[in-house]
Amino acid sequence: MNDIAGIPYIEARFNTSGAPENTVTLPAGVTDLLIMSHGWNNNAEAARALYGGFFGNFAGVGAADDLPGRSLAIVGIIWPSKRFDERIAVEGLSDAQGSASISAADAGSRAALEAKLEDMKALFTEPSQRKALDEAKALLPDLEDKGSARRAFVDKIRSLLDRGAADNEDASDDFFGDDGDALMENLKVDEDDLDEEVSGAGGGAALPLGAGGARGEGGAAGLKDVLRGFKSSAMNVLNFTTYYEMKARAGKVGTNGVAKLIDALAPQVQRIHLIGHSFGGRVVTAAAAASSTDKIRSMSLLQTAFSHNGFSKSMNGFFRPVVDQQRVHGPILVTHTKNDKAVGVAYPLASRIVGDRSAKLGDENDVFGGLGRNGAQRMESGEIVTGKLLPTGGQYAFQAGKFFNLEASDFIPDHGGVTGKEVAYAVRRAVAG
Repeated sequence: MNDIAGIPYIEARFNTSGAPENTVTLPAGVTDLLIMSHGWNNNAEAARALYGGFFGNFAGVGAADDLPGRSLAIVGIIWPSKRFDERIAVEGLSDAQGSASISAADAGSRAALEAKLEDMKALFTEPSQRKALDEAKALLPDLEDKGSARRAFVDKIRSLLDRGAADNEDASDDFFGDDGDALMENLKVDEDDLDEEVSGAGGGAALPLGAGGARGEGGAAGLKDVLRGFKSSAMNVLNFTTYYEMKARAGKVGTNGVAKLIDALAPQVQRIHLIGHSFGGRVVTAAAAASSTDKIRSMSLLQTAFSHNGFSKSMNGFFRPVVDQQRVHGPILVTHTKNDKAVGVAYPLASRIVGDRSAKLGDENDVFGGLGRNGAQRMESGEIVTGKLLPTGGQYAFQAGKFFNLEASDFIPDHGGVTGKEVAYAVRRAVAG
């Protein structure tokens, strides 16, 4: 792909550690460089479809004179993201429901976990990692009755991960530090904990920020996994693990790869604009934090999957240096909506990891919540402007140095619905400055 809707398009490909896999060359005369990163569930083909849809509308909503004197180019980031399962596993069936039902539930739950562990080999490809997954699978028959098996299971799974990305924004520091048996006890979720607001009509239910396909007792039905006993918490351990791996990878790509690309291309352009969807929001935010150029003029975070306290001073947010060091010399747009049931599955699970049994997990009042659901939270006075995503032609008053929380339920139907003309229009207004 050489252009999108008449705008030159160049790909920048990175490996899992953020090392570049190709050279990026810009056309002559570019004034404004638009750098966009896809999120957790996009292979290269899906990423290109995302960029094509978004920038097709970005060009389509433009007026003839809204970007005078500007010459645009797009850099589409391609990084090796993998799908992780956004479902929340809940505990189903009690001992009172009969031995036959319990036996069937145990068998179905074990089969679901075995399948999950096999699927994870596509993400954890080193021989030592695959060996750990097989050893974890061998422990499944003893999870219900033996605390030692639960501890060993958690240790095998934690051995897959680099602890360097652990922090308190999603309780990943507790995930690594807690006793494995206690961790699995905390990660048991009851049916009564499910949030009716998120479940909506039709009977499917999920914790706030949880989502995914349908699955039930050994099969599929709803927005939740229903597994027997400690097998439910084992599934939550695995879901958190795949989330954490994607979180760590996105940070490495942003810090080690995209930041260096930005600094290399900055002398050739007047302005740089960063756009990230889902975990791509972490990619571009990490890049902004690690880069040295003063040419970043806007950043648009579309249904981004990191903590809603990520920019907070009072909460010691991981990305607070982006604010304090003024890494973006323009507006920062944050789309958010409760329609997004997929963003940041880690956050309701994080509440469980630290033993929080509150009913409203993951909303704006919870320590653990996602940016794409709630917008930037616990910011200092004057740092946030609260508003709505507007129809095309709407009047925005974007200002440099401020965050704009744009509640987007009218136009963003779900986690992936960020390519619409209303989203593209808001980003274009931010680019226009």
